[in-house]
This record gives sequence, C-alpha cells and structure tokens, in this order.
Amino acid sequence: MTSVKLYVYDLSQGMAKQMSMGLTGRQIDGIWHTSVVVFGQEYYYGQGIMNSLPGTTPHGRPIQVIDMGETHLTEEIFIEYLNSISSEFTAAKYHLLDFNCNTFTNDICQFLTGANIPAHITDLPADFLNTPFGQSLRPMIENMFGPSTHATPNLPMQPQSAPSQSSISMLNNVSSAALSASPATANPIQTIQNGASLESLIKSQRGVLAFFTSATCPPCKMIEPDFVRKLETINQDRIKVVGAKIDTQVAFDAAQRYEVRATPTFIAFVDGKKFAQFSGANFAELNSTVDLMVFTMYPPHCHRKLNLRAVLKITGDPILFTNAGNLDNILKKLLSFLEEDNITLSETEMRTLKNAKIAVDNRLQNEVSELDVKAWDDLLITLTSKLPIDHQFPLLDIFRSLLLVREVGNYYTHDCKNIAKFIDTAASQDVKKPTLLMTLRLICNAFAHPVLARTHFSSSLPDSHRTAATNLLIKALLSEDATVRQTASSLAFNFSCVTAKDRLDCEASGESPRDDEDWEVEVVSAVVSALEKESEGEIVYRLVSTLSKFLFLAPSTSPVPSLVSILDIQAAIKDKQSLATGTIDKNKITSLAREIDELVQASLQNMDN
Repeated sequence: MTSVKLYVYDLSQGMAKQMSMGLTGRQIDGIWHTSVVVFGQEYYYGQGIMNSLPGTTPHGRPIQVIDMGETHLTEEIFIEYLNSISSEFTAAKYHLLDFNCNTFTNDICQFLTGANIPAHITDLPADFLNTPFGQSLRPMIENMFGPSTHATPNLPMQPQSAPSQSSISMLNNVSSAALSASPATANPIQTIQNGASLESLIKSQRGVLAFFTSATCPPCKMIEPDFVRKLETINQDRIKVVGAKIDTQVAFDAAQRYEVRATPTFIAFVDGKKFAQFSGANFAELNSTVDLMVFTMYPPHCHRKLNLRAVLKITGDPILFTNAGNLDNILKKLLSFLEEDNITLSETEMRTLKNAKIAVDNRLQNEVSELDVKAWDDLLITLTSKLPIDHQFPLLDIFRSLLLVREVGNYYTHDCKNIAKFIDTAASQDVKKPTLLMTLRLICNAFAHPVLARTHFSSSLPDSHRTAATNLLIKALLSEDATVRQTASSLAFNFSCVTAKDRLDCEASGESPRDDEDWEVEVVSAVVSALEKESEGEIVYRLVSTLSKFLFLAPSTSPVPSLVSILDIQAAIKDKQSLATGTIDKNKITSLAREIDELVQASLQNMDN
C-alpha cells in the first residue's frame, strides 16, 4: 500500500485572507490550488498534467498537507490512468472556475482511494461567485478563461463599483499562479531576445519557424498576422511547430549567426537542422513551408491515403448490453436460488439488493440514485462465496446492468477484483450457458467506462486482468451456442475499439502506440479462427469489423497485417457473404472485406519500403 497526500496551496499568497472580508463580506482564507503526492511525485494540473518532486513546484511550500488514505493500486496502473485522462486535462481546457487543479486532484483521489478532496476546496468557485464582488470579477475571469458554467446566483440588486486595482492585481496573480510551470512550448510563438535563446529553442523543439523581422519593416508588419494565424491553426491540438519572432535589431547575434541581411526572412528548422529558408512577405510560401514541416515530422500513416468508407463508418463506441430485462423476474429468480441454497440475507443485505434494482430502474429513467456501492460490493462477496456458480447468473444479470451506472463504474475503476473473480471463474471453469453469457455481458458493459476498461481489462500491466478476459473471449468464440458466440464477438469488438482509440490518440499526439503486438496477434488469431467456422451473419459482421479495427493504423512493425495475409482471410470472408441477412446485408461484408485487403496490402508495402 502507498500513502496518498493532498498538498494545499494558496494561489493568492495570503491576499484573499486579508482582502476577502472587505471585498466580499465573507471570510475566504485562500484561493486554493491542490496537488496529489503519491509514488514519490507531486502531480498537478495547469498547462496539462504535470509532475515534480514533492514541494519543488512553482507554487512553493504547501500551507496544508491532508492525508487522503492509502492506495492498493500500483504505480504502473496509476500512470496508465494518467495517460488515459491526459486528453481531457489539457492546457486549453483549464478554467479557473469550472475545470481546474482541484477538479484534477479530486478525480485522482477518487481513483486512488475512493475519497473526495475537502468540500470547502471544490465549493470555493461557487461560494466566490455568490457575492457581489465575485459577480463584478466574473467578466474578467471569463475573458481570461472563457464562459463559466456556474449558474449566476440571484443576488439582491445593488450598485457595484469597478474592481479596485488591488483586486485586479490579485486576480492576475492568481491566474498566473494557476497556470504556472507552463512548458516553453505552451505558447506557439515566442519572442527571442538573443542567439543563445534561439539555439536552445531549436535544440529542444522538433519544429521551429524563425521569423526575422524589424520594427521599421513594412512587409514584416504585413506578413506577421498571417504568420501568427498559420501557427495558431497548425498548433490547435498540440504544439507541432514553434514560432520564433526575432527582431534583428535586438537579437543581432542571431541574425548574424544565420546571415540574415533582409527582413522579413523565414528559416525553418526540423529536428535541429535547417530545413528551408525564404525571404519576403510571401504567404503562399509560408503556408507551404509549415505544411511541409509538419508532413516531414509527422508523416501520415499509409492507411490515410486509402479511401476507407466502410472502415471509417464503423462506430468507435463499444457494444453494451443496456436492456435490463424484467428486473422483477430476475430478482425473484435470485431469491428463489437463495432459498434453494439455504442462504438467508440480513435486513441490510436485502435492502442493498433492492436498492441495486432501484438504481438500475433509475438509470433507465435518467434519474440519479443513491446506491451504497460499497455495500453492494460487500454483498457480491457474500453471495458469490455461498451461491453455486450456476446459480449466480441472476446476480450477474443485475450486476451487468448496474455497472452502466456512472457511480458504480467509478467505484470499480478503483477496485475491480470482484469483477475479475467472475471473469476468472468463467474463463477457467466449465460453467453453464446463463452464467457464461452474463459474465460476457458484464465485461462488455465495463467498456462503458473507458478508464475501467483500459486500465483493468485491456492493459498489458502486470496487475491487469486482460489475460483472463482474453482467455474468456477465446473460449466463448468457440462455443457451440450462437448467443454466446455473438456476445463474445461483441467483447472482441470492444477490445478492438480500445486499440483503435489508442492509435487515434497517438496519431493526434505524434506518439508511438503502445506495444501490444503479442496480445493483438492472439486476439486476431482467435477472431480469424472463429470467423472460418462461423455460420451466423451478424456474428460474421462483428468479427470482420473487429479485424478492420485491429488493422487500421497498425504500426509499421505490427505483425497483424502479415498474419491476416497468411491466413487468407479474404477467402474466409467471401465464403461467409451468403450468410448476410436482415440489417447485415452482403454489401456491408463485401465492402469491409475489400477494404481489409487494402489495409493489409498498404501495410505490407509500407514494410517493404
């Protein structure tokens, strides 16, 4: 077990405590910034998710350290979780009132320990806005960070004076501190004061476009707005090309180093080396140079050159089993098994079971329920230890519907060992169809929560349960029962959705996809084997869709395209086209088969090159 600490800082550096009573009419002791210390690092949110050695962040020394408990999770699982939420906690999404450092630490603490950070910290924005002074500063805050989703409180009408210079100064200081420690690349355009700064930037960034200008150059003033616009556009998702604005009369050593004798002059650098140079206010050349830089640094995947209408039309959402069925009958069946097996529930346990049914009912009606998830999890432990395996399917049926409730999914993201027990049992033992089917639906519904699915069921980390889930998948794909095979094909598709999303995210960030080649080969082999034997059109379509997702954007080193080519999947799919019925028509399977062949051929050709 590892301790989890919450570090609390005052972004106002004491100004809020001194000024709040006079300005707001209530005491506000600080403008709180928090970070989480775990596994020897301090994690916080400003310009994205950041970390430092504890106590070494730009925020100084914490004014309070709160013990949030202990976590049973490993550092590897935690890092995997951070990677999975990094696309949400970006610099662009930061908002002082709505989505800030405390939002991040609260999510982290819930994941690690199941506990929330203190309410007085998370409630501060609403408390602040619920004052006339807060309302007077709101336009300034929204001008800095964008509109706030906090509802405007109904305050009594009273004259409001303009914010004082001291309060404006405090707001600026707080905003600056909130976004402190921003990396140099946070701003896509930087002003360079000397040659050493330019050299440092060129060495530290993959792409740099140096704009040599001067205050007395009319063409420079004409092209500068285009320069700014182009870099803002190209860097919308992430920093790809950093702009360096160099006044030759200030950073004369930089101009001398690159023999710049006229302005405007643009010099492009890629991976530390000079890439291109041109002079003059030529937007067409500026535009093409930046595009060519990005293409060179981040060449598009060979699959992006293909016309893949059928593949790209396939949803990226997992297949979930949202129909709860007749809950009254399911509950009656479970109670009859309890009676048959001489199992008596306490009054508290019976109330928890009924509350679980209510929670599912409320989800179906888009209403919020207050189920004690810990009590439900304890009940699971009790019942699975007493009920015979083949009598557990009504319990699993309730559980798989309950897992679609957001709060339940969040709980099992923190600790999913009881879900894993069901999977281990179904994968390793000879269970009857109802129990096997409900276990498959349970794990499929786990994919409603991306972090839960990614961290615990599709990760290669040692503490992941992916091996058991994969064993269950392979076993179920070979079942003689069509309903089991169809559910197994849904699980295979869900696995491919996680892989596909990971590749899309890596494509957007310029990172390399995680190395899961052995696992992908194992799953694809099982899918191909199942496809060769399959006689149901719906299942064929899901399996073919799964293959297309495992192939699309596969890394150049992936063995999956070669495997699919060797196994001659085209022949297998062609034999199955006659099975298409209903909504899965022959054209869908035919189109996917053709595009799978294009994916394979493009990958193989790319490997040869």
